Order: sequence, then structure tokens, then C-alpha cells
Amino acid sequence: SQLIKNHENEQPIFVEGRVFNSTINHRLEILCDQAHVPIISVHGLRHTHASLLLFAGVSIATVAQRLGHSSMTTTQKTYLHIIAELEAQDSQKIMHQMATLM
Repeated sequence: SQLIKNHENEQPIFVEGRVFNSTINHRLEILCDQAHVPIISVHGLRHTHASLLLFAGVSIATVAQRLGHSSMTTTQKTYLHIIAELEAQDSQKIMHQMATLM
């Protein structure tokens, strides 16, 4: 966030023109090293973004749209582990609510 705090909205973050994943991944590696944080790739950032949205309660349909998936099924298959974890959390909430009725 500190790298883009003065960045104008709707403007490319990295460069203008044609960009290759390998170029961005290399630049991210350098920036991660400088920031003393674990190295992450563009794909890793995409996956993290989607995971955070799902954990925040954003619908699968919205996440699928943001990721450019043609079908929610693709998103559901890719993030099945997160969906299962959220369902387990929901089950715990349900059991808690049921226990308060007694």
C-alpha cells in the first residue's frame, strides 16, 4: 500500500505498454526483497485477493466476475478449500445459535 499511496486511481501501477508476467514477477521479487517480505508472484497476488474477498463474505459470483472467470464453477473449483472452510465456520455459528435456544 505504501508503494501506491500517491498513485492516481485507474492508472497502471507498473508500466505502460506491453507487459509480461515474468517482468512483473521479477520486479515484485525485487520489491519484496527490499520490503523484507516473502516473495509472491502476480498469480499469488490474484489468488490472495480472491481468497481475502471470499473470507470477507463477498459472493462467489462477484469474485468470479472480478477474476474474469466465464463461470462461477471455475471459481468454486479453484477455491473449494476456502468454501469448505467457510461452510465449517457457518456450521459452528449454527451450532452456537442452536445452543443459545436451550
